[in-house]
Amino acid sequence: MSAEVYLEKKNGWAVITIDRPKQMNALNTDIVEKIDGLLDQVEDDPEIRCLMFTGAGEKSFIAGADIGMMGAPCYQPKDAHYLITCGYKVYNRIEWLKIPTIACINGYCLGGGLELAMCCDFRIASKNARFALPEIALGIIPGWGGTIRLPRIIGEGRAKDMILRAKRIHAETALQYGLVTEVYEDVPALRAGAEALAVELASKAPIMTEKHWSVWPDKASRRRWNLDIWCWSGTRRALTWLVSTMHCRNG
Repeated sequence: MSAEVYLEKKNGWAVITIDRPKQMNALNTDIVEKIDGLLDQVEDDPEIRCLMFTGAGEKSFIAGADIGMMGAPCYQPKDAHYLITCGYKVYNRIEWLKIPTIACINGYCLGGGLELAMCCDFRIASKNARFALPEIALGIIPGWGGTIRLPRIIGEGRAKDMILRAKRIHAETALQYGLVTEVYEDVPALRAGAEALAVELASKAPIMTEKHWSVWPDKASRRRWNLDIWCWSGTRRALTWLVSTMHCRNG
């Protein structure tokens, strides 16, 4: 287990916490790989009937990918290609988990953090939460499904407004958009509310809470027909190239 990301098992549910305070809980390749391994543990444990994601502390859920790592002189297109591919695989796993998932959003929810949150079934936030896909300001594009999932959740117009302007929104606006379903006054209240929701979901009959594809037709059709493959293939190629350009380095 990495000290920077860990799984805690509760009574019927579990929580994966990103704990990188100096990096505002930003994700790097190692963290993404560790999350993949933790998902193996979750899927192999029938006693876990709900999974929560959160960030340590009160300032940040996940502040995106670790831009310092991506901007290093030694960082090559092949490294970007691997991180993008690994992240996309892990995020799809989260979206397709058969148990309910909760994003407990405590502060900054940017870039890859927002993309992870959008893979979850429930998104709840504290009042200090801030949401954005700021990649365009760095000379890159969202690479882990943000351009696909955000329009589905909040609508194409609002999604374009956020993505093309790197627009940051407050928790109340996210609630208005339907990006989150609840906003709490502060982080302690959020964590209490998230735990109550996890306990409630875990208490339901597993056959009713498991996300069978016959019950969730939108997910079923996307997986059966791979409707996102074309979009994902183009995104991966474009982002791999952009990371290697001076636009990204300068950003």
